[in-house]
Amino acid sequence: MEFSHKFLLLCTIVACYNLGTIWFVQIVVYPLFAKVGVNEYRAYHRFYSSRIPLPIILPGFASFLLPIALLFLRPMSVPLWLALANMACGLLSLFITVALEIPRHGLLERDGKQEGVIEELILYNWPRTLGITASACLTLVMLTLAFAPA
Repeated sequence: MEFSHKFLLLCTIVACYNLGTIWFVQIVVYPLFAKVGVNEYRAYHRFYSSRIPLPIILPGFASFLLPIALLFLRPMSVPLWLALANMACGLLSLFITVALEIPRHGLLERDGKQEGVIEELILYNWPRTLGITASACLTLVMLTLAFAPA
């Protein structure tokens, strides 16, 4: 197996892992933020934030940035437009994370529970969820093309 195929396989694994985590966050974790009491909220959010680097943040940023490398390291059977579309999804998700989600987490951690901020966190996470979903689907299509019989 060539390096480009191995790299695509790695990208697919990371994308699919991130697909599962983003939907769990969107459907379960973020809505639970609203269920935590005001007095316990800052401690809850700090606990949450201290536990997510390895299972959420590192794979998340990897899934945002690996498509850039995949653009140049893709197997020859993967069309450029497909890799560009995947990269666009990753960059969109990265932008939403940095510009919209991280600042709201910062507000929640600093100022405690704020219903409006939690609602924004959920609302602004939808485009990221859809971008990550599209990226995983595109990566699976690329994988299918790369490993299809000649």
